Amino acid sequence: SSDVCSSDLMIKKQKENEMIKNIVKAICCILVISSMVMSQQGKYVRKSVSSLESVWFKPGSVGGLQFDSKTFDKFIDFYVEVDRFDYNVLPSNLLQDFRREANSMDEVTPEALSEVLENTVTSKIVEILNDPDVMQQRGEALKDESAFQSFAATKAKSLGLTVDELKMLMNSAYIYLPFISSATKESEEPDELSVTLEGGIIWWQMEMDDEGNTSVEQVLSATTKGIGSADPTEKKILTEASAWPKDFRFGNEKWKTTPVQYAQNSAMLAFCKNLGVKTKKIDDFKLTAQITEADGKKYGFPLGHREGVHLDDGFNIVEYEEDSEGNEVAVRKGFVRVSKTGNNVEDPNDYTYAKQLLGSKVSEGTVVMEHPVLGMDARVKFGYVAAGMNITREHSRLPNFSFMGAAAGQYVFAEGDGEPEFTEDGDTLSPGGATSAAGMNMHLAYNVAPIINVSQTFLDIDIGVYFPLVKIDLDAQALPLIISANFGATKKFQNGRSNVSVGLYGGMDMFSLNGSIKQTYGDDITYSYSVSALGFGATVDYEMMFTPDISINFGAGYRLGLAPSSASITVGEGEPYDLTEYADFDDRYGDMKLGGLRLNFGVNYALSELPVDVFGFLDPFKKH
Repeated sequence: SSDVCSSDLMIKKQKENEMIKNIVKAICCILVISSMVMSQQGKYVRKSVSSLESVWFKPGSVGGLQFDSKTFDKFIDFYVEVDRFDYNVLPSNLLQDFRREANSMDEVTPEALSEVLENTVTSKIVEILNDPDVMQQRGEALKDESAFQSFAATKAKSLGLTVDELKMLMNSAYIYLPFISSATKESEEPDELSVTLEGGIIWWQMEMDDEGNTSVEQVLSATTKGIGSADPTEKKILTEASAWPKDFRFGNEKWKTTPVQYAQNSAMLAFCKNLGVKTKKIDDFKLTAQITEADGKKYGFPLGHREGVHLDDGFNIVEYEEDSEGNEVAVRKGFVRVSKTGNNVEDPNDYTYAKQLLGSKVSEGTVVMEHPVLGMDARVKFGYVAAGMNITREHSRLPNFSFMGAAAGQYVFAEGDGEPEFTEDGDTLSPGGATSAAGMNMHLAYNVAPIINVSQTFLDIDIGVYFPLVKIDLDAQALPLIISANFGATKKFQNGRSNVSVGLYGGMDMFSLNGSIKQTYGDDITYSYSVSALGFGATVDYEMMFTPDISINFGAGYRLGLAPSSASITVGEGEPYDLTEYADFDDRYGDMKLGGLRLNFGVNYALSELPVDVFGFLDPFKKH
């Protein structure tokens, strides 16, 4: 009977061992395919992410700058280490070899940096995780935490780790490293300066096969750039008071800076914001959910503030299909935009709602997948000033100063163009002048909807360049331009894939002549002549969406151009000469109008990357 009992015990133990192995294999399989399965089910699973360092840069590569690591960490925390992830920092003893080899590289590139990291950090991680004892305990830890703690106390010490560090490695799914390959400072006389950061981010995924063996695969290697500038001599247009802010602001925070640090902080913000979007574009990191409510083309799904969803965020409607190799891939079938964000921090059942803009209507159970962008649009509008402008030939006449040479006082606009005048015998004469112009405006529009809780509302800045449609005196050797800079706001009223927008704006218009005056003896005299005036206006546009990122618009607007308030001329390398106190300033420029009725058409593009910081200080205020 004892032999029978012994045999039964052996059989029982074999069954238990087999069961444990099956459990470990099952857990491993779950970890391997969880992202794919959960995507199919439309449920986003939080990822465990480990960082090597907040940022790595080769000593001496930052161009003599005193690198502001504290501010860079702040921006990385905000833009990259977002709420959807659980974050850890890798043990420092795993990084020693990486730092030594990376610091000795001749040239910093994503490829070279990846190779160093894979030969140092990731190879050590794989070695640790493929230790037979660790492989077994990764499964055991899910069954018995106390048993794991007992194991880790011994094993971690032999591996040169703490218990928490070993547990972190066993639970990590992704590793990332932001890096800076170069940082340069450039100065322009007298005091304007700029800082340019170049670098990127590399992401690796830790994968397990069905036997529990770990490997590390690179899933993203992306580069970007950030450019910041500062000019402590800058003056406000109207008051001539200093426009240098001295403080750098980010949400409710502000801190004193030098001009160099201000430019560096601005470059860092743009740099880290770009890295955040690139990270969210990794397929495994995109938020996904199943539609649980459908009312026409309005859908509800279980995502919200907890995952960092905001008003006007975009989501693709996707279906999963097999590619040529038999892999399941998400195929976009439509696009929705968030119209109300669910506060699932306080109420897990408070859904986010979105309206469909592209594609056919779908039903409950369909999956939506995040479409990450910066929250900024770039618009290019080609326009024509049809009426209301008035730049006469007299306005194009250069000031008749003796130091400008024999040709001073000449007209840039030729006779025979512009509005005609009639002589006594009925013949027409044209004094020369411009009543129309053609050109373009370049806009950057920041979506403030998540801040003010009003969908599709934008703060706009734009620069316009227009060419007066007038005959030019070729002997004048000059290029006439109308340059405008504006600040305003736009509200779009959406109806399916199209919208009507209304915008209000104000700014400064400048009529500019840049050319040279021929001299009988000696070199030609170069000059820059400008007349400036305030302008205010409104626009109405119709826009049609073709893709989630691209829309085409056309519309009209009227700009009320006030009488010029200033004029100046710069000759050669000299200082600008103020013409505002000219005795006949009002008489000469009083009838000049740089505004008018404008017709335009253009393209709107939702940005995923921008090398400069525009309205970035507002990002922390996003709450809706």
